[in-house]
Amino acid sequence: MKRSVLLLLISLVCALALQAQDVEIASVTAVVETAPSPGDGSTGVRAWVHPTNPAFSLILGADDNDGFGVYNLDGELLQFLDVGGVKHVDVRYNFMLGNRPISLIAAGVEDSLNVLFFTVDEDTLAVEPLGQLETGVLQNGLCMYRSPLSGRTYVIAISDDGSAEQWWLDGSSGEIAGTLARSLSIGSETEGCVVDDALRALYVAEEGIAIWRYGAEPESGTIRRIVDLGVPRGNITEEVEGLAVYLMPDGGGYLIATNQTSDAYLVYERGGDNTYIGQFEIAASDTIDQVNESAGIDVINLALGANFPEGVFIAQDDTNSAPNDNNNFKLVSWSEIAGALDLDIDTTVDVRTLGLEIDTDQPTVTAILETAPVQAGVDAADDPAIWIHPTDANQSLIIGTDKTTGLVSYNLDGSIQQRLNIGRVNNVDVRYNFMIDGVPTDLVATTNRTTNTLDIFRIDPETRQMEAVLVRPLVSAVKEVYGLCFYVSPLDSAYYVFVNSADTGEVEQYRLSAVDGGIDAEVVRTFVVGSQTEGCAADDEAGVVYIGEEAVGFWKYSAEPGIEFERIQIDNTTPEGHLTADVEGIAIYYGENGAGYILVSSQGSSEFAVYDRQGDNAYLGSFVVIEGGTADAVSGTDGIDVLNAPLGDQFPNGVFIAQDDLNIDPDDNQNFKLIDWAEIAQAMELESSTTFNPRSVGQ
Repeated sequence: MKRSVLLLLISLVCALALQAQDVEIASVTAVVETAPSPGDGSTGVRAWVHPTNPAFSLILGADDNDGFGVYNLDGELLQFLDVGGVKHVDVRYNFMLGNRPISLIAAGVEDSLNVLFFTVDEDTLAVEPLGQLETGVLQNGLCMYRSPLSGRTYVIAISDDGSAEQWWLDGSSGEIAGTLARSLSIGSETEGCVVDDALRALYVAEEGIAIWRYGAEPESGTIRRIVDLGVPRGNITEEVEGLAVYLMPDGGGYLIATNQTSDAYLVYERGGDNTYIGQFEIAASDTIDQVNESAGIDVINLALGANFPEGVFIAQDDTNSAPNDNNNFKLVSWSEIAGALDLDIDTTVDVRTLGLEIDTDQPTVTAILETAPVQAGVDAADDPAIWIHPTDANQSLIIGTDKTTGLVSYNLDGSIQQRLNIGRVNNVDVRYNFMIDGVPTDLVATTNRTTNTLDIFRIDPETRQMEAVLVRPLVSAVKEVYGLCFYVSPLDSAYYVFVNSADTGEVEQYRLSAVDGGIDAEVVRTFVVGSQTEGCAADDEAGVVYIGEEAVGFWKYSAEPGIEFERIQIDNTTPEGHLTADVEGIAIYYGENGAGYILVSSQGSSEFAVYDRQGDNAYLGSFVVIEGGTADAVSGTDGIDVLNAPLGDQFPNGVFIAQDDLNIDPDDNQNFKLIDWAEIAQAMELESSTTFNPRSVGQ
């Protein structure tokens, strides 16, 4: 089940409960103002911090009539680039252009498809053009993102119709090339955005509606949550546009937004749920007028020269009334804002070094290859299983479910081997050596929502084709079949299949039997997990089964129908847990002597949690699958599978397989990604073992 609609509804319900607050607005004054913007169209603003002497830093002020200006910290106009109306600019450091790192400036030309790129000569402070990118949206706003997972740099262009595109920028050739990574539909008119690189958070201002937070990774999809709303439900007075982030260590700091109509600035906590803190205004001093209807803002926490030893806040002033002149930008000492609202001051996090190192706190891996996409352009691919060929591992198969048509088997190069059009199947699993008329038979089981049945097939090792093997339809008594997993008992070698339900949390356990050259089955046990379940994996050595309750967490039960066993919750989706709903696929990596790991798909965070297979199943950490040289990243995963045994020449250490909800490079229907287990083991400091042979189960 996908969560975007559900999360949006929850966010809106929570927002409706907010009450109008008694607004207290603190007052601060500007220390410096810039020269008037030549086109009288000042809008967005960003600071560029000099790499060696912050006192030589620059203010880049957009002008939506003519271009953008370059100002020093005393407010003097050093340069104006007449490149057409520019609404917003942004900066990222250490972008590799060929073999040299540069500061990369992006500027979106209003009502055009073009993003322009520039850099700064550190010696002369001159801004120089680098090229341009044609996007698919008419520019009304722009921001940049440097991924701490992949090191890639992105530009995000937004339009006043609420559409947005995220483009990966590649400068390896010596010129800047762009690849579309994601498209978004925000809603109504949008203009301001900012990305918190370290927290991987994209903030977008939907002017009269809300401030939204999205995941900044292109694989984050469209899941979003509300930061704030218009009064009386929130704190926004009619219109919000400019956004900025004040950086502090360990996720500390602040998100700041223009409360444009009330001539004030909203302050929120940077981390957590972006809790609202308060507001401030920039009032008139003896020498500098007040700021009105501010559109663009920026904030830098670093010491910038004598006027700003504890950082600077920069705001566009739409009126510039004393003297009455073209609009401009005002500079406020951060220490004055911090004192007025009892905020913290920190000058240790350096925006210039962000992105130089990959975030080692988040283990990352890449896919070696991917399967062909499923046929339907909807939520269709769901769950994979691995079948090992009895004599030639290179002839093994990946069997995946297509929720619109049936089962699909793939060769180890990702190409399609067979389509089995049987209906809306959901989950799939494999076991070996089931005896039919004295012949050990490899089985594939799946849940079929079209017929509400448990379907079972055999695999012919010669043709590698799946063939029907049931002697009669196995119609389930649960409301709607959903998840499924095999279990082979270590006590008596009996074969079982667990089937669970889409809505009710019901679970049926079937025992298989050989009948008249085929297979029949009977229900030997039923129980209820709670709410909706799907993910399921049974440990054939330990005699336990793990079942995911999507919104809650996952549980361990006895897999033996005749053994009393009180279930144990292994992990949950609360703030104290390590999973983000939905809890989806579950898979077991078999090590030696009962060792190994339980892997769980944390769909809402696009992570994969790893637990010890033994004892209390201690949580060991989580990893993500990022984009690599051969495949895009993995996000919003439903089903997973893992194999400890060698799988052909490409996977001598075993393989991990994950469904990919957003198959974006190239942009296509959903598919499955294959990751070398050795890379996961290295990233997570896990053990690798190829001693357990899944084909030996049941012998």
